[in-house]
Amino acid sequence: MSVAIELRAVDKSFGGHAVLRQLDLQVPERSVFAFLGNNGHGKSTTIRVIAGLAAADAGSVQVLGRDIRRERRQALAGMGCLIEAPSLYPNLTAPEFLSIATRLKRLPGTEASRVLELVGLRCDRRRRIEHYSLGMKQRLALAFALVGRPRLLLLDEPTNGLDPDGMQDVRQLLCALPERADCTIFFASHLLDEVEKTATHFAVLRDGSTRLQASVRELMQALPSVLSLDVDAPDRAASLLQASGHAAEVDGAGRVTIALVTREAAGRLHQLLVDAGVTLFESVHRKPSLEQWFLRTAFGDGDAR
Repeated sequence: MSVAIELRAVDKSFGGHAVLRQLDLQVPERSVFAFLGNNGHGKSTTIRVIAGLAAADAGSVQVLGRDIRRERRQALAGMGCLIEAPSLYPNLTAPEFLSIATRLKRLPGTEASRVLELVGLRCDRRRRIEHYSLGMKQRLALAFALVGRPRLLLLDEPTNGLDPDGMQDVRQLLCALPERADCTIFFASHLLDEVEKTATHFAVLRDGSTRLQASVRELMQALPSVLSLDVDAPDRAASLLQASGHAAEVDGAGRVTIALVTREAAGRLHQLLVDAGVTLFESVHRKPSLEQWFLRTAFGDGDAR
């Protein structure tokens, strides 16, 4: 698989404090890649290293097939960035604001219309930016980053500070952009919910190192499910299941839940309870959300909420 970003054994320190430690990362082309981690664990520093705004102390950084140190100008030519909060001019319209980027890049005025169409703001192009919602302003900032047809978008917390409607608008846009704009999306986030709703791939960053990297689809297919049982004697059923080596507990609704159970194992657990005289009213077999899985396994102590 072709990669848009590849980091190998990257170290970065500031003032003697190690922020990135032997960081490895491979971002497939045309993916929506979520880079997850708590604030202060190195997400923003990683984006700055990828964008060439900070030099790695050690390791290799390849962006769009270019070494970011030796070929920074060529790599940046194919990159769009939204790293800090967008700086917009409230007294301008969207086309007037975008004309700043089109003139800098010596592109025709039609480029502004193209990116406004991409982000769903064409119908609002005559309104001044001061009248835009937060979600609309974020989409306009994305339009600015999309000027010139970049092959890679680097985004730092793209839904941060948005209301639910704005978050949904930006998420839907990010999901659509690889197909509509022929680009790769790499975004940093500390929100676990972002992965399941937006990303095709993800990596988990902790203490400056990559702890996990995977395809969302492959992980979801591989995840064992949770079994929820409605029985006449939940405490007794939980004890029986625990005695057989299963992590069973009684939830607030009086149902017995057993984590990390495959569909095949569920049938055996049903039989165990029925043989012991427990009446089984209902059994629901479901996949955990990625957030539940992260908190249970990837982060262990659950501090990366």
